Amino acid sequence: MPSHVWGRDPQEAFEEPYEYGVQEQFCREAEQLFARIYRILNTESHRYPLDDRSHGKAVWLLAMDALDSLRDCLKSLTRKEHRLAGKLFRDIVESVDLAAYFHSATKESESPLQKWYDDQIIPHRKYRDYVKKAQGKPAAENLAKHYQSLSRFTHRSYRAILDGYIRGKNDSLVHDGTGELYGTSNGAEKFLVLPQTLASYHAVLANLALNYTAELVILGLASNNEVREAFATSFEAEAIPKRFLPRRWLAERLGRTGSMGREQEVEDISYKVTDHGDE
Repeated sequence: MPSHVWGRDPQEAFEEPYEYGVQEQFCREAEQLFARIYRILNTESHRYPLDDRSHGKAVWLLAMDALDSLRDCLKSLTRKEHRLAGKLFRDIVESVDLAAYFHSATKESESPLQKWYDDQIIPHRKYRDYVKKAQGKPAAENLAKHYQSLSRFTHRSYRAILDGYIRGKNDSLVHDGTGELYGTSNGAEKFLVLPQTLASYHAVLANLALNYTAELVILGLASNNEVREAFATSFEAEAIPKRFLPRRWLAERLGRTGSMGREQEVEDISYKVTDHGDE
């Protein structure tokens, strides 16, 4: 059974972050998965000369670039370097979307492909315009919203920056690296990194990895069987159990069954079940 991080909602992970064993299992599985995907992509069937300007070479290079970013994200999160991981989230989507655009091999994508080989930047709107024509306006709007949500990490929105702070005395902001001012032991500067930040970033990475592997099949870089086998051989036999139930889920569950008559009692029980850290 895989780690519960796979497919987890980032907001739910943020609200219920104390699942260290679950996250550690995800990191082990993701490391194995990325290594297996690397072996699928880095084969003799993907050996391109420098002067090759084909769709196939571009798609492969961009897929490899996205995989490199996925692996860098994972390494960063294992070191509690969430800021670095967050800045790579959009890079992964950009690489995959550009690969999909070039893979379409349409008349509209041919000129941008050659410009890309000339080292020009191809804006993401080109892919969004392609999606709008091919799949309709709602699909393009959903893509834009997803892209915008990841952009807040790259462009350092207020919320993204707050992910690196805790609340101290009188609700003042304390940087999560402040520990280095008071300690010299290894990891002192990472001691205050918020668990909810790491939990939500792990969930974002898991979702990006799932989308990436699905795209590999669409792009013709891997077969369904290869991807399924990569996941199957990367997942551990037993899933580390979650220690806590999501507070919202529990409140909704109790409220729906009518076992509690008052909202405050639901909140009290939710608190008792969920608000405990690792000893």
